[in-house]
Amino acid sequence: MKIKKKEICFGAILTVLVVFSAIYANTRSEQNTYMARVQSTASNTFSQETQQQSKVITETIVGELKRGTFEDVVNRLEIFTEEKYGYVKTLHMTYQDQVWTGFMICKLPPTNVTSFTFGARTIIEANGTVTYISIDIEDITATQQNQEDPYSTITLNLQEVKPEDGADIGVLLAPVLSILATSFSWIAQGLIIGVPLCFASLGIVILVNRGIVPLWKNTLKKTKQPCKA
Repeated sequence: MKIKKKEICFGAILTVLVVFSAIYANTRSEQNTYMARVQSTASNTFSQETQQQSKVITETIVGELKRGTFEDVVNRLEIFTEEKYGYVKTLHMTYQDQVWTGFMICKLPPTNVTSFTFGARTIIEANGTVTYISIDIEDITATQQNQEDPYSTITLNLQEVKPEDGADIGVLLAPVLSILATSFSWIAQGLIIGVPLCFASLGIVILVNRGIVPLWKNTLKKTKQPCKA
């Protein structure tokens, strides 16, 4: 069976429409989930503010990072802070002797401090080592609170450690290997999902063009034939 160019084109168009429909549906679902979380957080914040007494947590995390990973770790921590409904109040960075050092002061709701601590430790240890964690908890009354009191303060002190001479090549190749791994993953996913979807779309087009459309035309011709007297 010879496949026509027109059928291939319609199959490709159908595949693109299916992919974009799936992306659109997934995006709308994520937006609805995000709005539900925001509303839930606002409700929790309001109930916390109406309480007579609350806890304020102050925490310090110290980490040593591999050379060349400081920027990526800071970006990930900023995103993670926003995911935990907090914000970065202060960010200070210094570059000296070919390494980065700096600190971040993050403000988070007290209920999210524990999960943030474990998550931040995972992010840092994926690129280095956590060397120190300190946690202080203070009870305050409603009359003592100011605008920032409901938020806990997390200070992250980060410093890149200059590797030995033999490790410089590995540090330079790490970003390239990461990009290659990500590209390979996207290509593999595209082949696994895209190829079967293209064949399925082409099959639908052929079925419509060579089966349903001719049958529909024959049905119309029979209905239009005049009745013999």
